[in-house]
Formats: sequence, structure tokens, C-alpha cells
Amino acid sequence: MWWLACGAMAAVGSYVLAAGRDDGAGGTREVVARLKGIPALRRAREREAGACAVAACERQMPEMLDILALGLSAGLSFDASLELYCSGSDDELAQRLLATMRGWQMGLEGRREALEGLAARVSAPSLVRFCASVSEALSFGAPLAQTLERQADAIREEQRVSVEQRIEEVPVRMLVPLGTLVVPAMLLAILGPLLCAALGG
Repeated sequence: MWWLACGAMAAVGSYVLAAGRDDGAGGTREVVARLKGIPALRRAREREAGACAVAACERQMPEMLDILALGLSAGLSFDASLELYCSGSDDELAQRLLATMRGWQMGLEGRREALEGLAARVSAPSLVRFCASVSEALSFGAPLAQTLERQADAIREEQRVSVEQRIEEVPVRMLVPLGTLVVPAMLLAILGPLLCAALGG
């Protein structure tokens, strides 16, 4: 089905270029605006944005957990430790955590409900585990610093294993372009002169 997608993209590109030639920059902008309004493209953009947010949060989780564990070990409260992380970072995870914390500080919802809502919106596995651990620890008064440290170590190990798996998959993925592009070109370069000489002789 990839060739259908390529054909559709080529047709859309040709249409956009034609509109740009006919109506100038305004026509191109109008076509692009209409394309953005297509439900399928809009859903695809939303899925891509969601996947990027999940990946960003997963990458930033170990650092956040380390800072929270450090703050809790130093005697800070959970809110103060979270404020410490959010004030020193401007990444995706910090912004989402800051907005969530402002919600329960203003009394819009409880801490547990706010964390559960954040976990449901982002759906990053490590963030879901973090929110569940925090809600449980704060509800029952259990120590949280060591739990967060263990979670940070576990996430780093998962990320290391994931990187190793992607590295191992690289040679397999290279077989397709190697077999379809490089090998035929090499055969043509080697056998081409021989065939020409044989036919000419």
C-alpha cells in the first residue's frame, strides 16, 4: 500500500504547486488550509503529536524522578520538590506537571484526581506508574523517595534495553535497501561492460 500513499502525496503536491502558480502565495495558503481541515489528516496530526508527547515524557522521566527523590530526601514536601523540578525545566513533562500541580493547588481538583487525569491524557507507561505510586504513597503516608529512585533506575534500564534493540534491528532493516538498490547497481556496474563487450564483439 505504500505506493498508493506515495501517489496520493504526489497528487496533493502537484495540486498545491498548481494552485500556487495560478493564484500566487494566497492560493497555496488556501489549499494548505483546506488540506489541514481534512479529518483524516487532522487525526494523523493529533496521533503524531500524542506520540511525540509520550516519547518526550518518557525521555524526561528519569531526571524528574531523581530531582523529586532528592528534594524529598532533603526534607521538602512533594509539592515543593515538584515545583523545584518544574522551575528548572522547560520541557514537555515539566509543563504538563506544572499545569497539573496548579490545578490541585487552586482547588480545582484533588491531587489524586489531577495525577490520574494527567496519566490518562499522556498515557506514557512510566508516567502512569509514577502517578499511581505518588497517589498511593501520599494517601497512606508511605515513604516516596526510595520508590522514585527505584523507578528512575528501572526506566533507565528500559531505555537502555530499547536502544540496544533498535541497534540490533539496524542490520536487518539495511537488507531491504541493500538488496533492492546497492546489489543491482553493483551487478550492473560489473556485468554491464562485459555484456557490452560480448555483444560488440
